[in-house]
Amino acid sequence: MICFEIPHPDEKKRITSALLVVMLLLLLWGGFSQAAGLRAGRVAILISRDIRPYVEAVEGMSAVFEETPGIDLEVWSLDKFPDKSRVTLAATLREEKADLFLSVGPEAARFIWMNTLPEGAERIYSIVLNPDQVLDGFSSPCGVCLNIPVQTQIDMIGRGLPGVSRIGILYDPRYNDDFFEEASRVVPEGKTVVPLAISSKKEIPVVLQQHWGDVDALWLIPDRTVISESIIAYVIKESLFKKVPVIGYNRFFYDSGSAFAFVFDYEELGRQCAREALTLLSGGDCRQAPPLFHVWINTRVMKKLGFTIAEEYPFPIEVGP
Repeated sequence: MICFEIPHPDEKKRITSALLVVMLLLLLWGGFSQAAGLRAGRVAILISRDIRPYVEAVEGMSAVFEETPGIDLEVWSLDKFPDKSRVTLAATLREEKADLFLSVGPEAARFIWMNTLPEGAERIYSIVLNPDQVLDGFSSPCGVCLNIPVQTQIDMIGRGLPGVSRIGILYDPRYNDDFFEEASRVVPEGKTVVPLAISSKKEIPVVLQQHWGDVDALWLIPDRTVISESIIAYVIKESLFKKVPVIGYNRFFYDSGSAFAFVFDYEELGRQCAREALTLLSGGDCRQAPPLFHVWINTRVMKKLGFTIAEEYPFPIEVGP
């Protein structure tokens, strides 16, 4: 039998204090190590358009870089350089001799990767959905995407909507057949994903009408054919009438009446990307990082649909505002 001696209360305090000191020293050492390896220099941020999500992301990036000694930051907006003037922008960015170019949005990402930059400069993207498609032809681009892993989404749906077993996915196979196949592969035993395949917006009402009785929830994913504020409003309205909860993927869905939504804080994503950029400047690996996200339950909608509201939802799911 192995016995452990219980320390005297004063001894426990001394042990706790010593552990806290050790933890603080380790944290400080980690900070000093990164600072020692950091290549102080210029960072150029190129934003696709001056829209709220991108501006918030830049605010998050700027906050991180301003706290980092030795970083000189410049911000450029791609939409201020239309048509042929983008040749001038490319030349200007080369003359900037930045050590790292950080793009915000898909248009800026393509511009950064398609143009010749100073030798040795790093590239990193942010706020890009499906970066492998946006930057097709470029080897292993790194950054923070907007793609939450399918397995992660399935897990979150199971935690937040445990009574849902038949999940209908509305999608166009031309753009999201891989997503559906992946969801079908990772869905746990006892649950299933139901394909609601469409090839045009006109097919949506008919396909939904044919399958309302086959699904317990409707999962709306980013899809070029489906993505439209008017379509989303229509689908959510119909789903509420049919007592079927909608699973959405941003704040707009939540505000429009979805029962469950994956939500991004773009300033938080900006900070995440800035930290990845500092890792690159410190000699760290280039990688494609999944985004930080939140999961919101819309209790107001859930009550209307007749769902029982849990006293507490499992982390990271939370009741939305």
